[in-house]
Amino acid sequence: MFDFDESHLIDHTQHGDTDAFGPLVRKYHPRIYTHIHVRVRDPEVAKDLTQEVWLKAYRGIKSFRADAAFSSWLYRIAENVCIDFFRQQKHDTDTEPLHLIDPSRLLSTSACPSRALLRAELRLNLRASIAELPAMRLRVFLLYYHHEMPIKAIASLLNRSEGTIKTHLRNARLQLQGLLTPYLQSS
Repeated sequence: MFDFDESHLIDHTQHGDTDAFGPLVRKYHPRIYTHIHVRVRDPEVAKDLTQEVWLKAYRGIKSFRADAAFSSWLYRIAENVCIDFFRQQKHDTDTEPLHLIDPSRLLSTSACPSRALLRAELRLNLRASIAELPAMRLRVFLLYYHHEMPIKAIASLLNRSEGTIKTHLRNARLQLQGLLTPYLQSS
């Protein structure tokens, strides 16, 4: 059995020692699963995607360089796996599986049906506009607003400077404003 020296385990795995990868999986598996589960909100899908992350990490570990934290490298793989998953699911963005709908949403009713309709229409327009964001802007936007990650953590995760992350976030906001303005003015 290995002592948990991460760099030692990574080095051994890079040189073909499959047993050295196990302790790395045991250490990071809960974090990777949780990260993915928060994104996809379905435990079974999260399990499958987490397995995909580990497969990609094992296959690509020879390309890992110690100039970044191993955890950041794993999170980048997890984020890319999620993005690929959402791209594949893009055609289903208008419907939500029933088991994922928050029960409080089923109980809440609006006194004014037209207001509820306008909100639903705005949500659809917002989703469509968000889907038009370029990949990096989309990633930064979702990490900041959906996952409520601070700029510094996003910069570390994506291996970019804080200034670059702020620029992507600002540009995402401006692009969304430009895309939504015609809709909001016509409402």
